[in-house]
Amino acid sequence: MTMSKITAKLRGNNQGQYRLLGLCISMSLLLVTSFTTMFFSPSVQEFLPPGGDTRKLMWLMLSVVAVGCLIFTMYGSSLFFRNKSREFGIMLALGQEKKALARQLAGELTAVVGKYVLFGILPAIPASWLIWKLFQFMVVSTAQTEYRIGITGVLAGLLFAAALTFSILIAGIRFIRQANVMDILNACRKTEMVREIRPWFGKLGAALIITGLFLAMAIPQLTVRLFRQGMPGIWNLTYFICLAGLYLVILSAVGHSRKGKHPKKYYRNIISTNLMRFTARQTTRNMCVIALLVFVIVATAFWGTMYYFSATESGSEAPYDYSLHFPAAEDQIGRTDIEDLAKKYGTTLTAYENLHSLELIIRYTGRDMNDRRQYFDVEYEKLASFVSASDFEKISGQTVSLNKGEYMTITQAGFQPSIWVDADCLNLIRHPATGDETAPKFRGTVEFDNLAVSNSNPFAFLLSDEDYLRFSEGLTDDYREKHIFFNAAKSALAYDFAAAVKQAYVTHASARSAHYSLYDAHEEALALAEGREYALAGEIDLSPEDFRLLNDWKYAPFSKVLIQSDAMELVAVFVLLSIYISIISLTAAGIMSYIRSITIALDNRQLFDNLKKLGADDAYEEKVIQVQLRKIFAYPAAAGFMIVGVFSLFLTYFNDMQLQAFEVKMLLMEGGLMTGIGCILYVVYRAAYRKTKEIVGIG
Repeated sequence: MTMSKITAKLRGNNQGQYRLLGLCISMSLLLVTSFTTMFFSPSVQEFLPPGGDTRKLMWLMLSVVAVGCLIFTMYGSSLFFRNKSREFGIMLALGQEKKALARQLAGELTAVVGKYVLFGILPAIPASWLIWKLFQFMVVSTAQTEYRIGITGVLAGLLFAAALTFSILIAGIRFIRQANVMDILNACRKTEMVREIRPWFGKLGAALIITGLFLAMAIPQLTVRLFRQGMPGIWNLTYFICLAGLYLVILSAVGHSRKGKHPKKYYRNIISTNLMRFTARQTTRNMCVIALLVFVIVATAFWGTMYYFSATESGSEAPYDYSLHFPAAEDQIGRTDIEDLAKKYGTTLTAYENLHSLELIIRYTGRDMNDRRQYFDVEYEKLASFVSASDFEKISGQTVSLNKGEYMTITQAGFQPSIWVDADCLNLIRHPATGDETAPKFRGTVEFDNLAVSNSNPFAFLLSDEDYLRFSEGLTDDYREKHIFFNAAKSALAYDFAAAVKQAYVTHASARSAHYSLYDAHEEALALAEGREYALAGEIDLSPEDFRLLNDWKYAPFSKVLIQSDAMELVAVFVLLSIYISIISLTAAGIMSYIRSITIALDNRQLFDNLKKLGADDAYEEKVIQVQLRKIFAYPAAAGFMIVGVFSLFLTYFNDMQLQAFEVKMLLMEGGLMTGIGCILYVVYRAAYRKTKEIVGIG
C-alpha cells in the first residue's frame, strides 16, 4: 500500500473530526457575520444614539459573543488536532518527514477552513435578511425599518473570518512543531495534573462574584450620590473580580471532591466524582465561556425588555389619555375638531380641559461634570413653563396651597431626584418683557404626568394665582402656551382615532412650533448675542410617519394609546438586537455544551470499555455519563443565572436607589426567561446523552 493510500485511508476514518471543525467554523461565522450585517446596517445605526449606553452595550455584547465564538471554534480545532495526532503519529512512525506532513496539513487546513468559511459567510446576509423580514412581519414594518446592508457589517464579518483562520493556522503550526513521535502519539492521552481543590474555593468564588458586581455597579452610583464624584474608566476592571470568582466556582464544581462523612458513598461514586478532575482546567475554561454566554443571553434579553417596559410605562400614570401643548399664537385643533374625529371613529370624549401656561425666564442650579469626573454646580438660564395653582387644581383635582413668592415642581409619578438637577432648583424667575424678578421659595413637588412630559426643562412649575397674574401682565403670546387634556371612551378604533388626532395636530403645526425637543428660545437669543452658534437652531421635519417625531419634537402630542401600541416601533431595533444576540449566544452555548459532552465520551471510551470488563453494567455507566453531562450543562447555566440575576438586581436598584413596579415585573420576567433557557438546554442535554451512550456502546 502506498503512502498516499494510507493517508487517504486515515483521513477517511477521521471525517467526523473534519465535519466537527467545519461545524464550529461555519456556525461561528454565520452567527457573528449575520449579526454584524444587521448591527452595522444604516437602519440600525440611525436608531442608536451616538455615544449612548445602548450602543456601548451592543458593542460589549458583540465583543463577548465574538470572543465566545472564537474560543468555541478554537476548542473545536483543538479536538481536531488531538485526533489528527494519531494520523500524524502513524505517518511519522512509517518514516514520513515532518516537513512533508506540515505541507500536507497546510493544504488540508487551507481547503477545509476555506470551504467552511464560505459556508459560514455566504448564508449570513440571506439569514440576516430573513430574520429582519420576520421581525418586520411580527413587530413593525415602516419605511425607517427597511432592510439595508451596510458594507461595514460585511467587512466586520470578513475580519472575524480572517481572525478565525489565522488562529486555526497558528494552532496548526504549534501542532506540527511537537518534538517527537511519542509526544504526538500520546497527545490525545495526556491529562492534567490533579491538584487538590480546596473546599472553600466555591464559597470564595461566589463572594468574589457578588463583590465584583457590587464594586463595578454600586460603588460608582454611590460615590456620585454621596460625594458627587464619578469613578474613572479604569474602575470597570473590577468586573474581572467577578470573572475570577466565576472561574473558582466552576473549578470547585468540576474538581472538588472529598470523602467527607460518607466514605463508602464516595468510593462507590469515585468514577463519576473524579472523572472530570483529569481535565479540570480545560473543562473549567469551557464552562466559564458557556456561563458567560448564558449571562449574555439573559442580560441582552433583559436589556431589550427594559427598553420595552420603559416605553410602555412612560406616562402610564397620566390622569388624561391625551394631552397637547403648543404655542398660544399657533392656529391648532380645538375641541370641535377633536369631537368631530371622535364621532368619525365611533367614540366620545369623556373629559376635556384646557389651560394656558406662561413661558418665563428662570435661573436654576444644575450640575455638570468635568474631565476628572467630578460633578459641580452650575447655574443655567432658560425658559420654563408655569401654571397657576387654581388652573392646576381644576385639571388635576388635587388641592394645592401656594402663597405669594412660593412655587411647586411638577414631576412624573414615582419621581426620583437625579444627580443632574434637584426639584428645588429654582433661584430666580424673571419676566421676559419687563424684567420683573422674584426669588421664589420651594414648597415641594406635585405629580401630574400630562404636564411633566411637556418638554419644559428642567421641570414645569406651579405659581400662586397672585404671582401668575403678576407675570401674565405684559406677556405676549410668544411666551404663552396652550394645553389641551381629554379622555375618550374605549372603542375598537381607539388606535385609529389616536392616529387621526396626531395627524391633524401635526398638520396644523407651523414653523412657530417646529423645534427640537430641547430647543429653548432664550438660550438661542443668548447664544446669538454672544456671537455663538446655537446647536438646536433650525426647524425639525414634521412628518407624521416619522416614529421618532414623538421623541424629537418639542411639542410632540402625548397619547397613551399611541405609546402603548407603538412602543415596539420606538424600541424595535433595540429589541431586535437584544433578541438576536440572545439567540446567537444560546446557539453557541448549546453547541459548546454538546461538543464538550461528546468529547468526554470520545476521550474516555477506553475507560468505559475497562469498566465493562470489570463487571460494570449499563446502569452504572449511564449514571457516570449522567453525572458528567449534568456538570457540563447545569453548572455553567447556574453560574450564568447567578451572575445575571445579581447584575440585573444591581442595575435596576442602584440606578435610582429603588425598585419600581415595572422593574419588579422585569425581574420576574427574567426568572421566567431563565426557566425557558433551562428547558432548551435540557433538550440539548438529552440529545447529548443519547449520542454519548451511543459512542461508549450502551444500548
